[in-house]
Amino acid sequence: MLKLMNTGPAIGKEPNYILNGLLNNRQPNWDKIEQYDWVKVLKNCPQDAIHHAEGDVWTHTRMVIDELLNDADYQALDARPQYILFLSALLHDIAKPVCTFEENGRIHSPRHAAVGEKMVRELLWNADFQEREKIAALVRLHGLPIWTMEKPSPERAIMAASCRVSNHWLYILAKADAKGRICEDKDELLFRIDIFKELCLENDCFYTPKSFHNAHSQFKYFQSDTDKYPSMIFDDTAFEVIILSGIAGSGKDSFHQKQFRDYPSVSLDAIRETHKIKPTDKDAQGKVIQIAYEQAKEYCRKKQSFVWNSTNLTADLRSKLIRTLSVYNPYFKIYYVETPLSNVFSRRQDDIPSDVLQRMIRQLDLPLPNEVHEIHYVRNGF
Repeated sequence: MLKLMNTGPAIGKEPNYILNGLLNNRQPNWDKIEQYDWVKVLKNCPQDAIHHAEGDVWTHTRMVIDELLNDADYQALDARPQYILFLSALLHDIAKPVCTFEENGRIHSPRHAAVGEKMVRELLWNADFQEREKIAALVRLHGLPIWTMEKPSPERAIMAASCRVSNHWLYILAKADAKGRICEDKDELLFRIDIFKELCLENDCFYTPKSFHNAHSQFKYFQSDTDKYPSMIFDDTAFEVIILSGIAGSGKDSFHQKQFRDYPSVSLDAIRETHKIKPTDKDAQGKVIQIAYEQAKEYCRKKQSFVWNSTNLTADLRSKLIRTLSVYNPYFKIYYVETPLSNVFSRRQDDIPSDVLQRMIRQLDLPLPNEVHEIHYVRNGF
């Protein structure tokens, strides 16, 4: 279950992207596009000749966009979805220059989609949140239609994807990505993409997010190892665990006081202050986490709702917390809190070095709907 909240002065509602004006009458404005520094490095980034005989990443990107604009499914969309897909195609390989290396005569670009998602999010930070995250998701998942059947659970992969972005849009982007290259296995790639479409249609998650019986059924499905779509699971949760997430300085404490003032809190910052531990003291963080977990378990044993207040920036950290507390059967909610980066750096300049804050920004895994029962994205000006 996903919700977007705007509290305080609105951000992320600028009428134009930082990249706006790149389409004129739905045609690319190549002169403007090629002025960007990140485009210039794409021109100098080689690709493996077996999969990309067309040459460098920018040549491939141009070909992908040409294929996208001529695709009948793309042309049937409204103007805004078209623009989101256009930007996704333009940015889908933005991380290849930082991920590419040569080994034994072959060129590799591992994790370029995962790194690309983070780069896109930083580039479009103050753009409309929902549209920004659709673009970030398309960049992250653009290879999924080709590799779906290689996943441990293809059904789980496509259902989780549908909770982030339209699998129909992902299908359109993947087609353009496959056609916009020179390679001997293009027909095989397109066949895999068609299988992805059929699997999504069979599981009712091609045009819309996968629908579950209730939030608890969805949570249990994504937390389990089963490949089968679950029957309805009765929601017998008795209390809530509210997980706050966001970069230091994003306004989590202010949000907590405004929305959950009556809830007790497990705060890593408060524990550090009590025990006089600096945020930069890496050796002492294990002690902080241990104390926090014991406090959380005590609330859980009492079936008492509480707030876990920390940055919770990575999926691994959140997953560990959720797995640990799941045995107490709470209803998990994540509130991801975000503010302009200028606020982040100005608020924490006295206690957190700017390079540490920058690492946090680039470390961020945005919380996703398949992690918990309910998720809220909070844009604020705290």
